[in-house]
Amino acid sequence: MRHKVGRLLTPYLFLAPNMLIFGIFVVLPMVYGLVYSFYRGNFIGGLQQFVGIENYRQLLEDRAFLNSLAQTVVYVLLVVSLVVVISLMLAIALRTTTLGSALARVGFYLPVILSPVVVGVAWRWMFSSDLGVINALLSSLGQSPIPWLTDINWARAVVVLASVWSMVGFYMVIFIGGLNTIPTELYQAAEVDGASPRQQFWQITLPLLAPTTLLVTILATINAFKAFEIILVLTNGGPGDATRLLVQNIYLTAFEGANPTYASAQSVVLFAILMVLTLMQLRVSRDT
Repeated sequence: MRHKVGRLLTPYLFLAPNMLIFGIFVVLPMVYGLVYSFYRGNFIGGLQQFVGIENYRQLLEDRAFLNSLAQTVVYVLLVVSLVVVISLMLAIALRTTTLGSALARVGFYLPVILSPVVVGVAWRWMFSSDLGVINALLSSLGQSPIPWLTDINWARAVVVLASVWSMVGFYMVIFIGGLNTIPTELYQAAEVDGASPRQQFWQITLPLLAPTTLLVTILATINAFKAFEIILVLTNGGPGDATRLLVQNIYLTAFEGANPTYASAQSVVLFAILMVLTLMQLRVSRDT
């Protein structure tokens, strides 16, 4: 009996250190954040007054929060659309096992392993209005410099492109894995029937990649909603607040505005969005 109980408890003993760390650094802060969202207070005085859902009601009238949420949604739609299309195109082009394809895959994957801060610094160096490499190149060609990071529309475009560049290699690998699961016999049969490469893509590749495409879409959406470091380094939310996304607005509310309880309410809203997306991902993973 004692031996049987020991066998049952052994797996949980191995899991205990990880669960303890997870509880202290993930679960406990989440609980504190939820509790804080129902209070008013600051870093010095702590929790001062219970206000119920007042912080959440205030969010509905907060232009800064609503603006950052709207810009986050637009950013996510643009980034995810480009990531899915470009990573799929790269996967189709580089699915072969030749040396050139292998080197190209490595090149496209390298940005994934770079720190977001490094990516932001590199893109800021390239697109700086005064000393940027891109504007220096344009000037050498006799063209006027472009205010990449000081014009609202250009800044938004640069932020989206930098994010896509840093993410696309990871999802390319996922798409390559999905392509490798499609039986080659289907393409051979389609060629015998006279199907063109375009017809094979629309009739075979795209339908059979639907689960992979959905998985990539959900993962890219979750990552895009959490975007922070690249944008902070690249534009710091500017010009004005044109590229201030939800995570940065939470950060500024908590630390520059010294209002951690109100920032906690915003964090709970973001957590709810990410939880829905995560549940969708789990459902997709289970179905596939």
